[in-house]
Amino acid sequence: MDLLGPFPTSNSGNKWIVVATDYLTRYAETRALPKGSAAEVAKFFVENIVLRHGAPEVLITDRGTAFTADLTQAILRYSQTSHRRTTAYHPQTNGLTERLNKTIADMLAMYVDVEHKTWDAILPYVTFAYNTAVQETTQMTPYKLVYGRSPATTLDAMLPNVTDEENIDVTAYLQRAEEARQLARLRIKNQQTTDSRRYNLRRRFVEYQPGDRVWVWTPIRRRGLSEKLLRRY
Repeated sequence: MDLLGPFPTSNSGNKWIVVATDYLTRYAETRALPKGSAAEVAKFFVENIVLRHGAPEVLITDRGTAFTADLTQAILRYSQTSHRRTTAYHPQTNGLTERLNKTIADMLAMYVDVEHKTWDAILPYVTFAYNTAVQETTQMTPYKLVYGRSPATTLDAMLPNVTDEENIDVTAYLQRAEEARQLARLRIKNQQTTDSRRYNLRRRFVEYQPGDRVWVWTPIRRRGLSEKLLRRY
């Protein structure tokens, strides 16, 4: 789980996005927040995670105050959720959420208004689009891995239903869903092995000494707009 932002204050008064993703299915939950406070994060955890999916065994976050606050820690204790914090200045520890953050920001940038005031109104649609898109690693959609089926859309309502899913045996349905999750788990493991091998081939160990000269990149900020929401082209 992570906080994305701050963004320009939206028409609804929001400045932050709290993002959570499941490591197996890649399913994402998001919510726009006014302050990104511990109370808002704790409420999101209860309403969007626990009440929808059940309490997770493990929660990985950075060391932000919204996640380390007493209120958040109390909620995690009550839900019997183990809290693991990432290493300081090493966001790769929570790489899956970091990649999701970039994906969400890139998708928002495609549809947000020029003044960046409507990003929170677009957020639910962007999240749904992400959850119903086929993931490269699992080769399935997060939605199908969670619910065992593809979502019904307005297009499905207009077209005739050529399947006979009403007569599918419940046991067979559950077994098929579990087999999909097992296959996703295997594909994730294989992809992690491939990524690790590729990373080690390119990795160069660099050791800096006091007094060494280094380049520092300082991005140019545009006042009143968010760099994350600027269109790439």
